[in-house]
Amino acid sequence: MYLQRNLHIPILLLLILLGTGLFFITPPAGAVSFGDLQEHWASEAIYHAAVLDLISGYPEGNFKPEQSLSQMESLVLFMRAAGYDLDKTNKTGKKTPVTQVKIPQVSWGQNYLNQAVQDNLLSQQWLANFNSNQPVSRAQTADLLCRLLQLPSGETAVAPTPFNDLNQADPELRPAIIAVAGAGIITGYQNGNFYPGSSLKRSEAASILERLIQDRWLKITASREVEGWIEKIDFKRSPPEIELQSLQGSKKYKLSPEVKCFNNGKECHYQSTLSWRVKLYLDSKKQVGCISLLEKKSSSQEKKITGTVRAVALGNDSFLTLVDLDGRERILPLSWGAELDNGGKSKAKGFQALKANTFIDVYLVNEEVSRVTVLDAKSLSGSVRRVTGRRLDLDGKVSGSKPSSFNYWDRARIIDKDGRNDSVRRGDKVKITYLDPEPDGIDDEIPLEITITKRPEWKKVSGEVEKTGGSREGKQLVLKKNKSYILDDSADIYREDGGSIDFNTIKPGDKVEAMLDGAGIVMKLILINPKTP
Repeated sequence: MYLQRNLHIPILLLLILLGTGLFFITPPAGAVSFGDLQEHWASEAIYHAAVLDLISGYPEGNFKPEQSLSQMESLVLFMRAAGYDLDKTNKTGKKTPVTQVKIPQVSWGQNYLNQAVQDNLLSQQWLANFNSNQPVSRAQTADLLCRLLQLPSGETAVAPTPFNDLNQADPELRPAIIAVAGAGIITGYQNGNFYPGSSLKRSEAASILERLIQDRWLKITASREVEGWIEKIDFKRSPPEIELQSLQGSKKYKLSPEVKCFNNGKECHYQSTLSWRVKLYLDSKKQVGCISLLEKKSSSQEKKITGTVRAVALGNDSFLTLVDLDGRERILPLSWGAELDNGGKSKAKGFQALKANTFIDVYLVNEEVSRVTVLDAKSLSGSVRRVTGRRLDLDGKVSGSKPSSFNYWDRARIIDKDGRNDSVRRGDKVKITYLDPEPDGIDDEIPLEITITKRPEWKKVSGEVEKTGGSREGKQLVLKKNKSYILDDSADIYREDGGSIDFNTIKPGDKVEAMLDGAGIVMKLILINPKTP
């Protein structure tokens, strides 16, 4: 069985093999704490692996990070990480055929050694000199991992990385050293050396497991490693409980009594994690056993955009597609700590709960979405009676307590029924979506969108002029049978032959033809038969 990148492989490296010399022993359920890791460079990686049941310490409560790993321990450790589980029987599903290679007999883990030979996981030289209790070298570990991970080696190795002392390694193992170093799995030292003959420490083994997990060479069960930001810590509960918020929603987790917390490799108190983006490692009881702080939420000044949701895409890179009130589509990256205020509704679904065409306020920090507020938008329908520079009046037939006029209507998004940008004309039938910050207030409504649902054609009327005059609404034309019309300030007035005239030249008894807009306002007036004195 081979380990491949991004292949989901359950990991269980807890070995209950007393008296074998193997350093993995049964830890207390749900509790992980070691007395000898203070200020140790690998303490965070060790606790991660221990909480996930990959490794454990000794009965007296120590981990012994600088103790060397034996050849057998290394073989079983990394084979189990690759998915092999052969403590009682060969569970790989393969029947091991008779081989001409002489396989050493060991006091424990024979199934693993047999399968390692069968699957060509050991170099010929290592196998010939295999000593289960002797320390494993860094070069041997590199070769084992290279074979387990099926890394390209030799001339095809990824990112060849020469070391000052590479010539000290066995020629057979040099390509593997280059391969694992290039993949970032085992690194060299600051002085440029790899030290191929040095033994692998227990702390180094934990660090390798950490890199394999973080770089997705291995995948632990998703429920054991979760990421988000801590919105709340409930100290009143026993044990204490944290609320983890992510773009996918929120969830509460209980803290293990032995919970450890790390910030940049240094141990810290979990009480200080509020508003931090974190990675949680859950123990076998699904309690938080270890917390790693990743990033503090930004407090920079926010920039607001109002619009409607077009789509939400969540993943390694998450985006919110918004159509702003100018009709422009914007694809906005969601920050890891983006908050969703859904009007008091459950946060469990997170941004997945946002539906298309929902009106929202989006707040940006450094061009990333920091928070989103779902707006309590209302709507009404009516006909436009009057449109001025800053005010739009409806025809007064609006039902109930809904507004019949809107100030600053021109700040709203104006579209036709197909969603195309448009402009409002008098007489248009419209649907207006708006906010009402103070339901008992007057003229405080904020229009968000005006949709033109119908635009009536101009209507022609004709008749004999009874009188002309003026009113508060403008110039007035009255035809016989008491039909009264208001002229638009920009109305065209001319004779039948096309000559332009003034409204005052029209006298009672003249015959006229008028073109009315959807609101019944005269937009064009033609004098058909002027009355002669």
